[in-house]
Amino acid sequence: MSTVDVTERLDLVGQLIVGWDFPGARTEVQRLLDEPGLSDDDRLTARRFLAEVLRELGELDAAYDLAEAVASQAERRYGQTHPRTVHAVAVLAAVRHDYDEWDEAERLYHRVLDSGVDEDGPDPAARAVRLARVNLALLQRDRGETASALALLNAAYVIHRREYGAEDLDTIRIAAELAALLYATGDVLQARRLFTLAHAAARARLGTRHPFTKAVEWELAAVEPPMPSAPISMPPPPMVVDPVVPAPAPPAPTPPAPVRRAPARPVAARPAPARPAPASREPSSLRSVWPLLCLVVLLAAVFAGLLVWHHEGPPDPFAAGPTSAASSTAPFAVAGLRIEDGGRELTVTWAALPVSVVIALSRAGGPAAVLGTLPPGTAEYVVRDVDPAAAYCVVLGPVDEAVSITPATSACTAGRG
Repeated sequence: MSTVDVTERLDLVGQLIVGWDFPGARTEVQRLLDEPGLSDDDRLTARRFLAEVLRELGELDAAYDLAEAVASQAERRYGQTHPRTVHAVAVLAAVRHDYDEWDEAERLYHRVLDSGVDEDGPDPAARAVRLARVNLALLQRDRGETASALALLNAAYVIHRREYGAEDLDTIRIAAELAALLYATGDVLQARRLFTLAHAAARARLGTRHPFTKAVEWELAAVEPPMPSAPISMPPPPMVVDPVVPAPAPPAPTPPAPVRRAPARPVAARPAPARPAPASREPSSLRSVWPLLCLVVLLAAVFAGLLVWHHEGPPDPFAAGPTSAASSTAPFAVAGLRIEDGGRELTVTWAALPVSVVIALSRAGGPAAVLGTLPPGTAEYVVRDVDPAAAYCVVLGPVDEAVSITPATSACTAGRG
């Protein structure tokens, strides 16, 4: 046992890692390791934390060696199926995945998943097992096994969001990874919705300047069609329209920090050379983004709504629910959406829902933006300081924790433009 009580300090390091504050976590764990009275158990936990942090900061050589040593020591000290050993093996598997050592990474992922560690508890090892399942799906994606990767990742996303919440950063990251996989398989509609979800959530949790936010913004731009011009006139009253998604535009230029690749948090795509000897090891990639309210996916409906000013479009392609088999319950949908035009104010009303609602606004010809997330039971929102001569569209979508995709509904101003 440590001669100093470090339980709270170890908990703090874990919280910093979950919150993606890796520099802060590194500082705290180094302070812990400098404690002369640290017990062997606490020191091993601190070293595992350090391996995680080094990997997230892109120091893969150091992370590789440390993760190997920690996993070996944990197995000797606790046995193969102890939660601390399983957690250490999960970290080692992710590092080897980063090095494109796919066979060994896959073996280690399966070892974690077959360990018998309970995934339903608050223990950090339970989270590590869930993330190992996500990472295994991403490894199958890397191998080209798209169908199985898509099924596993979609299910993992729904489970992770239910267990840790929509605002959990790993939940948001998984949404971005799932969107990228959907886009790669040609499912532009769902990819656009999930990229929009991840982008709005990243802005809310990390801010607009964070590398992850910018990376998802690039990905979203790649699947967004160009914004059409507003019509010259519109007969009142405002029309409620359902999303009609046009064919996708060609992909945007490659972003400086794309959301792709690595397990646990995305890294840039890279070739897969054999891992060099430890003395001269060079990682085959660098992490391009830091590992963000699960918001519903809204902005696709904005663009679609602008295309159908005079006509009600066909039924929402997502109205039947998500592709995931995790839930057969029909998702919530916004009804009775109306806009009262007050010149420099737009009063938006709808039938209240028992779940939170995300609202977004688009000025015709320009990009759309998420305005906020409204609590359950809200039925009105006032958008102030708008241009009285410009046409606008408002989009609302529910946050339904039971499904991974929810339908959005839009309405546009009449007689403007």
